[in-house]
Amino acid sequence: MLVSTLGWVSTLRGLIIPGLFQAFATFLFRQYFLNFPRALEEAAQLDGTGYWGTFWRVVVPNSKGFVAAIGTITFIGSWNAFLWPLVIAPDQNSWTVQIALSTFLTAQTINLPQLFLAAGIAILPLVVMFVFLQRWIVEGVERSGISE
Repeated sequence: MLVSTLGWVSTLRGLIIPGLFQAFATFLFRQYFLNFPRALEEAAQLDGTGYWGTFWRVVVPNSKGFVAAIGTITFIGSWNAFLWPLVIAPDQNSWTVQIALSTFLTAQTINLPQLFLAAGIAILPLVVMFVFLQRWIVEGVERSGISE
């Protein structure tokens, strides 16, 4: 209803902006920052850094791996979404890859060779994204083992 009122039906805004505010990612961010080591924050404050300085100089650099992991999870979820894009993008010009893949499956036939080829091409952006974010994801996993 809100997307229709804003005029975002059949637009990229209607597909992208609602995906940026997912409850799962918000919950994970909250949990991560609640468990962030207070010793790092206190050390920065002892050095004379204010609240925002601590946030930008200590918390954000130490959270890059976590942000990359959440970004990867969110991107994969959005990339694989089927129902939301089907509702928001009813015309064929604004279909996403997953909706286009579903056109290979009809009641009469399944065009497996073209479906497999299209599915192979559809995962390429996910692989490219992982290759670029791999360093930060591994860094985030390594930091998760640090104890106070």
